[in-house]
Amino acid sequence: MVNRYTLRNISFISKTFKIDENIESIYNAYPTKKLPIISLDNKDNVNFEYWGSTDKFSKNNTLANRLINVDLNKAKKSNIITNQFKIDRCLIPCDGFYFWKTYSQKEKSPYYFNFIKDKLIYCVGIRETFEDFSGNRFRYFYFLTQKSNEKWKKFTLNIPLVFDIRYLDIWFSNNTSLNKIISFINPISFDDFNFYTVSPYFENNSKNDISLINPSKNLNQYGNYSLFD
Repeated sequence: MVNRYTLRNISFISKTFKIDENIESIYNAYPTKKLPIISLDNKDNVNFEYWGSTDKFSKNNTLANRLINVDLNKAKKSNIITNQFKIDRCLIPCDGFYFWKTYSQKEKSPYYFNFIKDKLIYCVGIRETFEDFSGNRFRYFYFLTQKSNEKWKKFTLNIPLVFDIRYLDIWFSNNTSLNKIISFINPISFDDFNFYTVSPYFENNSKNDISLINPSKNLNQYGNYSLFD
């Protein structure tokens, strides 16, 4: 599951889209954080929306997976999701992901996957609007994912899907549906990344600096040296 990513090369978004806000590199994108996306209703500009929920609404509780990632096969079987894709799909710019390599129930190591094929990738997402019983509303987005292949399974069971932005005219077309666009999206390729162990402190929401992606000796989830490689 995708639950942490980076957007270090944020300035490269401006080559394709407009950014009204002056923002710095994001080393720790996590659910409930307001993050840059490209939506259908503002296709020339970068919007900032919550990933999964707001911190206030979730009250720091763990979010349901369906608010963060939704599997493509499930989406194709759901009329609600396919209709939402048609009217409110979005692109999520990223350039790296944090994943855990699990060795046992008691031991896992944190890894950072750095995208090396280009400066950015644009992951496929869907945006939705939530309204509570008091009438309070907020927008949020989630990633579309698919089951991992053998290389990715060591680190995650689901991987995000990427859209080829050479075909932005198709992405932004009013006639585009999920079935029509499937041929233009692919799972992230394992070989397009280099990866290495980092500190486990990327799970601290208050941290957002380059130290999170600095290589560290093989540490486990507690910050201790792991016996595994």
